[in-house]
Amino acid sequence: MKPLEFYLSHHWGYDQFRPLQKEIIHAVLNKKDTLALLPTGGGKSLCYQLPAVIHEGLTLVISPLIALMQDQVQQLKSKGIPAMTLESGKSGLSIDKQLDNLIYGPYKLLFISPERLQNPRVMERLNKLSIKLIAVDEAHCVSEWGHDFRPAFLAIKKIRQELMDTPILALTASATKAVVKDIEKQLALHQTTVFQSSFDRPNLSYRVKKSIDKLSALRHLIRQDSSPSIVYCRTRKQTETLHTHLNQEGFKASFFHGGLSETEKKERLRAWLDEKTPIMIATMAFGMGIDKSNVRQVIHLSPPESLENYYQETGRAGRDGVESVVTLLLGSTDFDQLRRQFLSQLPTTKDLQRFYKDICNYLQIAYGEGFENTYYFDFKHFNQQYNWTATKAMNCFKNLEKEGLWYWKSLSRSELQVAFLHPPKKVIQHTPSTPKNKLFEILVRQYPNSVKRKETIELETLANILGWGQKQIRKWLEEGQKDGWLELNWVTSDSSLEWLHSREDTHTLAPLLSRLKIRNRQKKEKIDQMIQFCQDDLRCKRLQLLNYFGEQLAKNCGNCSSFSCQKAVNDIQDTVAIALQKLLDKGPCTIGDFIQALPFESEEIVVILHRWAAAGKVQQNNNYQWELTQENL
Repeated sequence: MKPLEFYLSHHWGYDQFRPLQKEIIHAVLNKKDTLALLPTGGGKSLCYQLPAVIHEGLTLVISPLIALMQDQVQQLKSKGIPAMTLESGKSGLSIDKQLDNLIYGPYKLLFISPERLQNPRVMERLNKLSIKLIAVDEAHCVSEWGHDFRPAFLAIKKIRQELMDTPILALTASATKAVVKDIEKQLALHQTTVFQSSFDRPNLSYRVKKSIDKLSALRHLIRQDSSPSIVYCRTRKQTETLHTHLNQEGFKASFFHGGLSETEKKERLRAWLDEKTPIMIATMAFGMGIDKSNVRQVIHLSPPESLENYYQETGRAGRDGVESVVTLLLGSTDFDQLRRQFLSQLPTTKDLQRFYKDICNYLQIAYGEGFENTYYFDFKHFNQQYNWTATKAMNCFKNLEKEGLWYWKSLSRSELQVAFLHPPKKVIQHTPSTPKNKLFEILVRQYPNSVKRKETIELETLANILGWGQKQIRKWLEEGQKDGWLELNWVTSDSSLEWLHSREDTHTLAPLLSRLKIRNRQKKEKIDQMIQFCQDDLRCKRLQLLNYFGEQLAKNCGNCSSFSCQKAVNDIQDTVAIALQKLLDKGPCTIGDFIQALPFESEEIVVILHRWAAAGKVQQNNNYQWELTQENL
């Protein structure tokens, strides 16, 4: 076997490994069960991708992040490494056909979600493959003590029972000691080799700042540093509103959330990566699988729902080791909003039972049906018809997704319904012999019921059959409607559900409902821990974060917003005071003058002015300007 550095350079273009990567890869190649705890941006994926290149057989990668799996497959293919992900509707291929291709194809890696493992046909096929390594990404999801437990992960143990000689590599970026022990138990790891990188990110400065005007505070932060930044918001609407504000003021910003089309997401991500729009305003999920090393600021406009989420999101700053700042702007109502959004909207047992019944009725899924079908619908229309609030409905969708009932996906899709107004023979005979005639002929053959009623057609499928663009097909169909041959109706969808189980209300929901109370209690505990972190201004923020993950730091960092690291705060105040003094020596100034001239937040300026006013050093004149008193001129 060639040195590991050869594969690293040849396929990935790197000269050296990141910390612990080489040791983890050696353990995997020596067929040891391995648990790797690496920070966000620590290079976890390489730890199974490189061994997959060396192994003769297949590496099975189990991950809950479908979009991330798809991205990895594309990246691997671009490096000449054959990989695939198992997903419904992929290029029109069934799951069975994809598995057949896998058996006879030259693939090195198969990416699969844990929910797929619940399919007996999938398990049967996997047992026939030459699997040399099982990699479990986001391994904390296997633990009920983790912040993102997914019951489908428990099915991984069944694979282990069938493939006892195949080593497992479990990877996670954030896990407490209790979760680490539970991962070993739930995955049935044997004589586990554990590699744990320090959770400490010494180049990050953690700041929690109270602010009465978050928009002004944000403007100040991004004016200080024009380097790439991420601004996290709680809602989609907030990202769009903030984007409008910042761009009106001349900042180069973009926004990103799950409601955008795939094309929009790719365009905005590329513009941010290329630093055409260095400020990315996004909802909390943005950043997974995106390796941009020079992000200098991560700014939260609201506290996340757990310290694990906070650690992962702030960890997207300063991956190149250069000093970077992560700031959480805290308003007076943030804790109430956090509890209201994540706690008051937690679904109850009755909520989930009613929701499951409603969505089955809405999509017209009868008992015993639904398995492996994908349904498209309009989220807002469903909520209106069955009287659900958007937040509670979304929480129900996500709770049931975590339980492995379906895959929910946000999308932008238009389906076309066609109904011919005349018998097929008449349509074809009276249409001139043109490409349009051929289109109508294929339509009536492919969709014979469209003569009697409106039938949904897939423009993409039709375009592939005919070899014409969708735009041209639409034009001909609209001409046919204008000439009185057919009737068209566009149906828009913004959501899809891929059903993973047949509809069986009682049987399907029973295990889920028994876990609901435990999950809700854990959610409350995670939020309380996050609030405690924000409120504790006495202890070093870095110490608090590391202690949560079971790691000790010898001393305070001296570089965070806590009182125990007050030296840094005093240094800032001294800098502000010197700058204020220089301006006041030139003459009276309003608060607006100070803010315009100095790169400091308004709160920092006001604190100094009020302290000086109490000491008789400054006063306000009749024009509401601050000026030095006579004895200090």
